[in-house]
Amino acid sequence: MKRILLVVFTALLMMCTVPWSAAQNKVPGKTPVIEAVAITDDITPPRLSEVASPFYTPEARKKKIEGTVTLAIVVNQKGDVADAKVIKGLGYGLDENAVVAVKEWKYKPAEKDGEPIAVKMEVTVDFYLRD
Repeated sequence: MKRILLVVFTALLMMCTVPWSAAQNKVPGKTPVIEAVAITDDITPPRLSEVASPFYTPEARKKKIEGTVTLAIVVNQKGDVADAKVIKGLGYGLDENAVVAVKEWKYKPAEKDGEPIAVKMEVTVDFYLRD
């Protein structure tokens, strides 16, 4: 009886391990990694077509924080911002708000040999208080 249970348990374990490990490569809700290249002379850079403005946080407004957030982004083959990471930030929630805004930006995709490609680039988001 113990031997039968051990065989059944081992078989079930093996059956569950394969789908679980395969599922690790496809995580629901996660965007697959995009192979993006740096812009070179033979690549037509993406052109910005829609811009979303970031929001000032109450804390940054109260402390009168102004300046520029620099982001490294990936523009995919559809012209969407697929990834955005802060290179130089201001803090006070402005960095996160810059990322949220930039992910809403739309581009005409970069092209190489007439085909759309994903590219890496840097962008800046300015935060300046107005009276």
